[in-house]
Amino acid sequence: MATYKTAVIGDIATTLPFKAMGLDTVVDNDETDLAEAFDKLTESGEYGAIFITEESAERIADRIEAVRYEPLPSVILIPTVRGSLGKGKNAVRETMKRAAGRDIMGPA
Repeated sequence: MATYKTAVIGDIATTLPFKAMGLDTVVDNDETDLAEAFDKLTESGEYGAIFITEESAERIADRIEAVRYEPLPSVILIPTVRGSLGKGKNAVRETMKRAAGRDIMGPA
């Protein structure tokens, strides 16, 4: 059975605890080419899951959409330490609608 790594992309305050747990991290700051970093992670074949903050995901939405239906890696939107923008929940809602044919998650 293959073993895959997990990566986390986002601001320093959000990624630092994940780095402390041994996960690979990409800090989204002015010096980071976020699109290039994301492409390297997805194209490497080493990652089973990439967690990305909602704010960072907004910046590379086209890249995320391009790998959305690939079996690996799974790209999961997470809130920052400052809170959620609701985009992760909306992404799950849309996926569930597509799978079930209707909204089964209840009121937004």
